[in-house]
Amino acid sequence: MTMTFEQAAPDTRVTCHSRGGIKGTVLGKNEKGIDGRPAVFLLFDGGARAWNWAEQLSPLDEPTPAPQLLPSGTRGVSEFWKGGLRYRVFNPAAGASGYWQVSLAHDGTSPTGDGVVVNRGDTRKAAFEAALAKLAAS
Repeated sequence: MTMTFEQAAPDTRVTCHSRGGIKGTVLGKNEKGIDGRPAVFLLFDGGARAWNWAEQLSPLDEPTPAPQLLPSGTRGVSEFWKGGLRYRVFNPAAGASGYWQVSLAHDGTSPTGDGVVVNRGDTRKAAFEAALAKLAAS
């Protein structure tokens, strides 16, 4: 059974038929998508990210894996996705110890109000783990 665009919800596990049946997780979706056609943004098992059309996907009855730190394309900045929102993990103090921050990476409603989830984490990993705990509690 293939999906419709409306059925593609963040954190849904899917199989992508156009990519040889690889499994992935829906990160988000965009009405304007590719060439004006609605598309779904996926994180495939193994770490690759790509846009696909919903009809290329089938839902799986599997639990969503825990968020993982991913490269953002910007030096020194990592990102992760949770609940359809993208978060950035970075050090605004140019790598100084104890200043790692996690914040909402795009326009949207932040669970913390101002977009900052964690401030002054000791390390990138510590800030990431503290953010996951805080987001899970909200």
